[in-house]
Amino acid sequence: MTIRQLEYFCAVAEGRSISAAARALHVAQPPISRQIAQLEAELGVQLFARESRGMKLTEAGQALYRQSRSLFLNLRRVEENVRSIGAGEGGRINVGVIYSAMPYALHYLEAYHARYPKVEFYIRLGSPQDLLNDLDRGELHVLFLRRSTQESGSLHERILGEDALELIMTAATDPAPELDAVPIERLRGVPMCLLRSDDLWGYNDYLMKECRRSGFEPNVPCQCYDTPMAMQLVRSGFGISFLPHSIVETHPNSGIYAKPLRGIPAKSYPVLVWSDDVLGAPCVQRFIAES
Repeated sequence: MTIRQLEYFCAVAEGRSISAAARALHVAQPPISRQIAQLEAELGVQLFARESRGMKLTEAGQALYRQSRSLFLNLRRVEENVRSIGAGEGGRINVGVIYSAMPYALHYLEAYHARYPKVEFYIRLGSPQDLLNDLDRGELHVLFLRRSTQESGSLHERILGEDALELIMTAATDPAPELDAVPIERLRGVPMCLLRSDDLWGYNDYLMKECRRSGFEPNVPCQCYDTPMAMQLVRSGFGISFLPHSIVETHPNSGIYAKPLRGIPAKSYPVLVWSDDVLGAPCVQRFIAES
């Protein structure tokens, strides 16, 4: 049984005659008659009842017609899907996101989905180093990370914006509740929940160096593996933290807010990261080009 046989069969079923099918397909009648006869012989059933008013489907013919129409519909969908993937309008993009870059990632993912709704996203949340390892293994296509400088790393990067590094706190732990910005001296003795000392982007080291430059050793009773844990500790009142300002947006109505350090402008740069090894997929290329 071939696609051509099914195409001829459906045309005869819809036109109720060989001649009508021939006109619809722009094919001579004998080839259609031969293909229908071969199809009936291969299946071992009669597909049409020949009547004076035309050719009527038998019960077996009706079953074959329903399944043939479904098959042709699926074939068209396959063709459309393959064409859209080839044009970058379909396919799947594996995305890695660190927690503090989530506001930026959501903005770009939502905008891209609005333009190309057939593209699927697989999104993984993880630590910077774990995501970089996955990118190196080819398991992820692009990453949303952060840098504490504007200098590019070894991979391809595009800076997506600028975000102030600020102290994250609650009203109960605010070291300067009467001020809009916190003087560095007010951090003396204040418990701080900072990212671990091997934090890839150096937020921890930056703040600790500023404290020591001001003549005191920072009070860091807790170092966290990741940003969500730091935020939970801040929310519980364990201490304050030092993170990108936009991270507060991920905790609405939580009582958490941010304040800058007075006279110490610190920046974080959200970046899109990718590798040449994953540029084969058209949808990935388009996502990188349009982000």
